[in-house]
Amino acid sequence: MTITSPAARPDAPERPFGAVDLLTLVLEAIRPSLGFDLAVAVLCEDGRHVVPEYAAGTLTPSVVEGVHVQALAAFVELAGIDHATWPSEDPIVILLDGAPDRVIDEPESYEDAPLVVGGAVTGMLRISCAAPLTKDQRGRYFGMAADLSKAIERLDAQRTQTKLAQERLLQSEKMSSVGQLVSGVAHELNNPLTGIMGFAQLLLLKDLEEAVRHQVETIYAEAERASKIVSNLLTFARRRRAQKDPSDLNTLIERVLELRNYDLRVRNINTEMQFDPALPETLVDPNQLQQVFLNIIINAEQAMKGDDAGTLRISTRASGRMIPVSFADSGPGMSAETIRRIFDPFFTTKEAGDGTGLGLTICYNIIEEHNGRIWAESEPGRGTTFFIELPVVAGPAAPAQRRDTEPAPAAAAERKRILVVDDEDSIQRLLTGVLEMDGHEVIVAKNGREALDIVKRGGIDLVVTDMKMPVMGGAEFYASLRDAKDPLAARVIFITGDTVAPDTRRFLQGVENAVLAKPFRLRDVREAVQTALAR
Repeated sequence: MTITSPAARPDAPERPFGAVDLLTLVLEAIRPSLGFDLAVAVLCEDGRHVVPEYAAGTLTPSVVEGVHVQALAAFVELAGIDHATWPSEDPIVILLDGAPDRVIDEPESYEDAPLVVGGAVTGMLRISCAAPLTKDQRGRYFGMAADLSKAIERLDAQRTQTKLAQERLLQSEKMSSVGQLVSGVAHELNNPLTGIMGFAQLLLLKDLEEAVRHQVETIYAEAERASKIVSNLLTFARRRRAQKDPSDLNTLIERVLELRNYDLRVRNINTEMQFDPALPETLVDPNQLQQVFLNIIINAEQAMKGDDAGTLRISTRASGRMIPVSFADSGPGMSAETIRRIFDPFFTTKEAGDGTGLGLTICYNIIEEHNGRIWAESEPGRGTTFFIELPVVAGPAAPAQRRDTEPAPAAAAERKRILVVDDEDSIQRLLTGVLEMDGHEVIVAKNGREALDIVKRGGIDLVVTDMKMPVMGGAEFYASLRDAKDPLAARVIFITGDTVAPDTRRFLQGVENAVLAKPFRLRDVREAVQTALAR
């Protein structure tokens, strides 16, 4: 049992202004006109009962306990039997202005007033007066309780918004850490993937037996699949402002499924896709929409976690000026009450530690920002289906992208001296192979400092340089050329396996030079070289 006055405790931890503090101020203000010496409240906070006792004198431990027990019993009778199972904090005694040396006995009767928030009884206030309240006092007392209910409702809304902002900030900080981790992992993965895909393309240029060609094509296809997974990870880790582009929702869903295919398989979840091939593109933020799809798919996985086998059916179709998308799982389903609250902040059906209750709230906000709708339909034992409707919004046409697996045929070109700067031997050999195939002379360097020494000797027509290298990176190497007003600075092509790191993105956005993201196609290398040499 705690008998103390929080305001009088110098060691009390700082906490936000809440309902107890508000109630203290109100009772201090109204006490002279009502003439009570003892008041007690029952407040519902985060699934528990908080029971502050206000006294203008001294309460013995037995009186504190008796007032506490009687208040809880009266509140259960008022608010419903469900509250009988709620935990209750130890009573807190808050001293009001009065005679602290006077001992107050346990009252025989109270005047009770409900506190109604959001249409439900979420609290109760009771006072004990020496004489019954007059009609005027009762009106003032119940009017105060009504005003207090509204104030508590505003406080609760503010607390929810504050908690939501804190959770979003925490999530943002987590994503920042994930972004840094993914950035390093992606760089380490993209280097070997560049070598695998590049040398596979070089082999495909040769006259191979059909069986060998098929094996090399399989190597290339599997490496390209791995590169897409890395690319999708980078997309989710990247923090940037919302940017809407014409997008194919089928493609966005497929990208998310590429990230989850392994988890779906090991959980024996079969994915059935019914995509409308004639689905029109619409103007959306691809990253935000993929975040929505990912959240819904992960929720479906977790819903079917205990099943021997499950099915996730995903469908898209064109319907006039709207694009309906649905995700139906064969999980246990949800009750009508759960469906009603599923998009509420911090509401979750998962076990503690498995979720914050923010995922679907964020999804709801994203879809609303796209002028769309999202809702769920479910029944216990019949699975759950999430529906999304997005409007068809026309945008600028996206440039067509080639999907060639083999490099373009070499164009007749004058022999040039090209400097390749990269600390990875496989990347050096790959670029040397494709450039020499086109008739160029290739010189290699392992870092920017070696490259500067070679440039000073003269005779270099073009530089292809990695961004991250020991001793001196690509950005510092380029800055040295630019500061020396060397015209070669305009003929530098950057290659990078890290497009997430803020410093890398800022630098590349600030220059007009060509950039090749690892793993790159040899066709892209040739086209970038031809364009740069034409400057």
